[in-house]
Amino acid sequence: MNCNNDKNECSHKHSPLKHMLHMIVCCGLPIIIILSLPFITKLSPQLAVILGAIAPFICPIMMGGMMFMMFGGNKKKAVKESAIEEKESGHME
Repeated sequence: MNCNNDKNECSHKHSPLKHMLHMIVCCGLPIIIILSLPFITKLSPQLAVILGAIAPFICPIMMGGMMFMMFGGNKKKAVKESAIEEKESGHME
C-alpha cells in the first residue's frame, strides 16, 4: 500500500472486497467442513477422516498464499519502477 504521510492518503489500486472475500473463505471453509463432518461420515467415513485432518491447515495455507501474492506483487512493481527510472535517467547497462 502506497501512503502519503503528509495528506494521509493511500493509493490502493484494488477493492478491499478481495481481501474480505479471502478472509471469509479462509475462516469459513474450515468451519463449514468441521460442522458438516457428521453428515460426511455417514456417506464416507474415509473422506471424513481426510477432511478432518486437512481442515485445520486450510487457513494457514491460504494466509501464506495471500502473503506471497501481496509481497510478490510489490517485487514486480518495484522491478518495473526501477527499470522505468533507469530508462529515464539514461543509465541503462
